Amino acid sequence: MANISLDINGAIGTGWEYAKKYGLLIAVIYLAVGMLSSGLQNMLGGSLDPSLIEEMNRAIQRGDSNAFLKVAEAYNAGIGSSIGLILSSIIQLIVTVGLYNLAIGLMTGRYQSVEFGAFQMPVSVYVKVVVVEFLVGIIDCIALFCCVVPFFIVAPRLVFAGLYAIEHPEAGIIDAIKASWNMTSGNLVSLLLLGLAMVGISILGFMCCCVGIYFADVISLFALVAAYYQLKGNL
Repeated sequence: MANISLDINGAIGTGWEYAKKYGLLIAVIYLAVGMLSSGLQNMLGGSLDPSLIEEMNRAIQRGDSNAFLKVAEAYNAGIGSSIGLILSSIIQLIVTVGLYNLAIGLMTGRYQSVEFGAFQMPVSVYVKVVVVEFLVGIIDCIALFCCVVPFFIVAPRLVFAGLYAIEHPEAGIIDAIKASWNMTSGNLVSLLLLGLAMVGISILGFMCCCVGIYFADVISLFALVAAYYQLKGNL
């Protein structure tokens, strides 16, 4: 197995160069998705509070129909908010997977510009990425509950599982997780520093009238893909 070390400056530098070329349109996509997600949640209601069920039961016991109707209305609004949250999460997931596929395509020469064809992947690919990220999330949560410290050991090692699943749709779910673990061997500290650098970029983007956060997301998008291709040589 090769022993390639992550070049943090190289990854961020590559992210910046690609962001300068393609960042404006991708940032607009991030902005549009954010506005759409926020609009769905606002349109479909407020927050879902489980305590509303108890209030409804108490209103029934008192025989207070007016109170029951008011609480029921708030409860229904909460359900609407949950539906809005689910819909916005699905939209964000589809866009995130598509944008990573686009970034992969741009870096490998498969795409020469920002093409919406990058989102035209089989449903099975989206489903596989969802399952991969879900399993990674469970593993990260288990690591977090184990005195926190293991989280910072495990999470960086699995960060590329979704990218591998996108680039290798023929690979199995466990194969994608194993690939991320193997390619990141010996690069834990570098990956943690890369994560901190991305947080710093996001903070700087937020300070630029808040709108800059979307361009910062583009830099992080390409920087992560660049890091992926650096360490993929360890497989």
